[in-house]
Amino acid sequence: MNIELNTIITLENGEEYLTIDKVTKDNVDYYYIAQLNEEKNDIANNYKVVIIKKQDGKDVIEEVLGEDNLKEILPLFIDKIKE
Repeated sequence: MNIELNTIITLENGEEYLTIDKVTKDNVDYYYIAQLNEEKNDIANNYKVVIIKKQDGKDVIEEVLGEDNLKEILPLFIDKIKE
């Protein structure tokens, strides 16, 4: 599954996020997403890095957690902005 940038996705908990950016590392797509506020007209101060995984034949959004993982992935988004 590929998520288009600037689209809204809904997580299993019902929270809505805007896809801001995407980078690829080792054939894995990482998405930088921002939570929408309650009025859905602005971004709340909550950001995540997620991947899409296949689980039981379905596409599942999984948050990238752990300091080591984030230290590896976040600089890719920063480098992309600098380009």
